[in-house]
Amino acid sequence: MEKVIAMRCGLIILTFAASVVPAFATAAFAATVDIRSITCGEYLAMPASSSSKFSAWMTGWFSYQSSRTYVDFDLHRANVASVRTWCQSNPSASVMAGLEKSIGVAATPNATLDFNKITCGNWLGYGPEDRAFVTYFMSGYYNATASSSVLDYERLQKNSSAVAAYCKKNKSRTLPTAIQNRAS
Repeated sequence: MEKVIAMRCGLIILTFAASVVPAFATAAFAATVDIRSITCGEYLAMPASSSSKFSAWMTGWFSYQSSRTYVDFDLHRANVASVRTWCQSNPSASVMAGLEKSIGVAATPNATLDFNKITCGNWLGYGPEDRAFVTYFMSGYYNATASSSVLDYERLQKNSSAVAAYCKKNKSRTLPTAIQNRAS
Protein backbone atom coordinates (compact mmCIF):
# COMPACT_ATOMS: atom_id res chain seq x y z
CA MET A 1 0.00 0.00 0.00
CA GLU A 2 2.84 2.44 0.88
CA LYS A 3 4.47 1.68 -2.47
CA VAL A 4 1.24 2.54 -4.35
CA ILE A 5 0.89 5.81 -2.39
CA ALA A 6 4.54 6.70 -3.07
CA MET A 7 4.05 5.98 -6.80
CA ARG A 8 0.91 8.15 -6.90
CA CYS A 9 2.70 10.99 -5.10
CA GLY A 10 5.60 10.67 -7.53
CA LEU A 11 3.21 10.76 -10.48
CA ILE A 12 1.44 13.82 -9.09
CA ILE A 13 4.77 15.60 -8.56
CA LEU A 14 5.96 14.61 -12.05
CA THR A 15 2.69 15.82 -13.60
CA PHE A 16 2.95 19.12 -11.69
CA ALA A 17 6.58 19.60 -12.74
CA ALA A 18 5.75 18.83 -16.38
CA SER A 19 3.05 21.50 -16.34
CA VAL A 20 5.21 24.10 -14.57
CA VAL A 21 8.49 23.77 -16.49
CA PRO A 22 7.11 24.88 -19.86
CA ALA A 23 5.42 27.86 -18.26
CA PHE A 24 8.54 28.99 -16.34
CA ALA A 25 6.17 29.47 -13.42
CA THR A 26 8.34 31.51 -11.08
CA ALA A 27 11.69 33.22 -11.10
CA ALA A 28 12.76 30.97 -8.24
CA PHE A 29 12.00 27.78 -10.17
CA ALA A 30 15.10 26.69 -12.08
CA ALA A 31 14.07 25.07 -15.35
CA THR A 32 15.75 23.71 -18.41
CA VAL A 33 13.43 23.08 -21.29
CA ASP A 34 13.88 22.24 -24.95
CA ILE A 35 11.85 24.93 -26.69
CA ARG A 36 11.13 22.57 -29.58
CA SER A 37 8.99 20.45 -27.24
CA ILE A 38 6.57 23.25 -26.25
CA THR A 39 3.16 22.84 -27.88
CA CYS A 40 0.87 25.65 -28.91
CA GLY A 41 -1.58 24.59 -26.21
CA GLU A 42 1.13 24.91 -23.55
CA TYR A 43 2.18 28.29 -24.95
CA LEU A 44 -1.38 29.61 -24.95
CA ALA A 45 -1.85 28.42 -21.35
CA MET A 46 1.24 30.24 -20.03
CA PRO A 47 0.72 33.16 -17.65
CA ALA A 48 1.32 36.53 -19.34
CA SER A 49 4.75 37.14 -17.75
CA SER A 50 5.99 33.67 -18.73
CA SER A 51 4.54 33.96 -22.21
CA SER A 52 6.28 37.30 -22.66
CA LYS A 53 9.69 35.87 -21.71
CA PHE A 54 9.16 32.75 -23.82
CA SER A 55 8.14 34.88 -26.81
CA ALA A 56 11.20 37.12 -26.45
CA TRP A 57 13.50 34.09 -26.28
CA MET A 58 11.85 32.57 -29.34
CA THR A 59 12.12 35.88 -31.21
CA GLY A 60 15.86 35.94 -30.55
CA TRP A 61 16.23 32.30 -31.54
CA PHE A 62 14.22 32.79 -34.72
CA SER A 63 16.06 36.04 -35.53
CA TYR A 64 19.34 34.14 -35.70
CA GLN A 65 17.73 31.48 -37.89
CA SER A 66 16.51 34.28 -40.19
CA SER A 67 19.88 36.11 -40.19
CA ARG A 68 18.42 39.16 -38.42
CA THR A 69 20.51 41.20 -36.01
CA TYR A 70 17.90 43.72 -35.01
CA VAL A 71 15.39 44.14 -32.25
CA ASP A 72 12.03 45.46 -33.38
CA PHE A 73 9.42 45.67 -30.64
CA ASP A 74 6.53 46.36 -33.05
CA LEU A 75 7.47 43.46 -35.33
CA HIS A 76 7.81 41.26 -32.24
CA ARG A 77 4.29 42.14 -31.09
CA ALA A 78 2.88 41.49 -34.58
CA ASN A 79 4.68 38.13 -34.76
CA VAL A 80 3.43 37.11 -31.31
CA ALA A 81 -0.12 37.91 -32.38
CA SER A 82 0.36 35.90 -35.58
CA VAL A 83 1.78 32.87 -33.74
CA ARG A 84 -1.00 33.02 -31.11
CA THR A 85 -3.65 33.07 -33.84
CA TRP A 86 -2.03 30.12 -35.60
CA CYS A 87 -1.63 28.24 -32.31
CA GLN A 88 -5.33 28.62 -31.44
CA SER A 89 -6.16 26.49 -34.48
CA ASN A 90 -3.26 24.08 -33.89
CA PRO A 91 -2.98 23.47 -30.12
CA SER A 92 -1.15 20.15 -30.40
CA ALA A 93 1.45 21.46 -32.87
CA SER A 94 4.79 22.77 -31.65
CA VAL A 95 5.29 26.49 -31.25
CA MET A 96 8.31 26.07 -33.51
CA ALA A 97 5.96 24.95 -36.30
CA GLY A 98 3.78 27.97 -35.55
CA LEU A 99 6.75 30.26 -35.95
CA GLU A 100 7.71 28.76 -39.27
CA LYS A 101 4.17 28.80 -40.65
CA SER A 102 2.85 32.11 -39.33
CA ILE A 103 5.83 34.48 -39.57
CA GLY A 104 7.20 35.62 -42.89
CA VAL A 105 10.97 35.25 -42.96
CA ALA A 106 11.14 38.13 -45.43
CA ALA A 107 9.24 40.50 -43.14
CA THR A 108 10.83 43.93 -43.19
CA PRO A 109 10.91 45.81 -39.92
CA ASN A 110 9.48 49.33 -39.65
CA ALA A 111 11.75 50.48 -36.84
CA THR A 112 14.95 48.62 -36.16
CA LEU A 113 17.55 48.63 -33.49
CA ASP A 114 20.66 46.68 -34.39
CA PHE A 115 21.42 44.79 -31.18
CA ASN A 116 25.12 44.98 -32.00
CA LYS A 117 24.85 48.74 -31.30
CA ILE A 118 23.02 48.53 -27.97
CA THR A 119 25.39 49.80 -25.31
CA CYS A 120 25.42 48.64 -21.73
CA GLY A 121 24.23 52.10 -20.71
CA ASN A 122 21.29 51.89 -23.12
CA TRP A 123 20.31 48.44 -21.87
CA LEU A 124 20.58 49.44 -18.22
CA GLY A 125 18.38 52.47 -18.96
CA TYR A 126 15.55 50.44 -20.48
CA GLY A 127 12.37 49.96 -18.50
CA PRO A 128 11.93 46.55 -16.83
CA GLU A 129 9.81 45.06 -19.65
CA ASP A 130 12.12 46.18 -22.47
CA ARG A 131 15.21 45.12 -20.55
CA ALA A 132 13.70 41.67 -19.90
CA PHE A 133 12.73 41.42 -23.56
CA VAL A 134 16.28 42.17 -24.71
CA THR A 135 17.71 39.75 -22.12
CA TYR A 136 15.54 36.87 -23.32
CA PHE A 137 15.92 37.86 -26.98
CA MET A 138 19.72 37.79 -26.69
CA SER A 139 19.62 34.47 -24.85
CA GLY A 140 17.53 32.96 -27.62
CA TYR A 141 19.79 34.44 -30.28
CA TYR A 142 23.01 33.18 -28.72
CA ASN A 143 21.50 29.74 -28.06
CA ALA A 144 20.61 29.53 -31.74
CA THR A 145 24.20 30.44 -32.70
CA ALA A 146 25.25 27.39 -30.67
CA SER A 147 22.57 25.24 -32.38
CA SER A 148 20.75 24.86 -29.08
CA SER A 149 17.02 25.08 -28.59
CA VAL A 150 17.33 24.60 -24.82
CA LEU A 151 16.40 27.44 -22.52
CA ASP A 152 18.27 27.01 -19.26
CA TYR A 153 16.51 29.44 -16.98
CA GLU A 154 19.06 29.19 -14.15
CA ARG A 155 21.96 29.80 -16.54
CA LEU A 156 20.12 32.72 -18.14
CA GLN A 157 19.58 34.34 -14.72
CA LYS A 158 23.22 33.81 -13.72
CA ASN A 159 24.49 35.23 -17.00
CA SER A 160 22.08 38.15 -16.85
CA SER A 161 23.37 39.10 -13.39
CA ALA A 162 27.00 38.83 -14.55
CA VAL A 163 26.30 40.93 -17.66
CA ALA A 164 24.44 43.56 -15.62
CA ALA A 165 27.38 43.83 -13.18
CA TYR A 166 29.79 44.21 -16.13
CA CYS A 167 27.54 46.79 -17.77
CA LYS A 168 27.33 48.94 -14.65
CA LYS A 169 31.12 49.36 -14.83
CA ASN A 170 31.34 49.55 -18.66
CA LYS A 171 28.37 51.60 -19.87
CA SER A 172 29.94 52.54 -23.20
CA ARG A 173 30.62 48.91 -24.18
CA THR A 174 28.13 47.13 -26.40
CA LEU A 175 25.77 44.57 -24.95
CA PRO A 176 27.18 41.78 -27.19
CA THR A 177 30.67 42.63 -25.85
CA ALA A 178 29.36 42.34 -22.29
CA ILE A 179 27.75 39.00 -23.11
CA GLN A 180 30.94 37.67 -24.69
CA ASN A 181 33.00 38.81 -21.68
CA ARG A 182 30.69 37.61 -18.90
CA ALA A 183 28.24 34.96 -20.09
CA SER A 184 29.12 31.29 -19.85
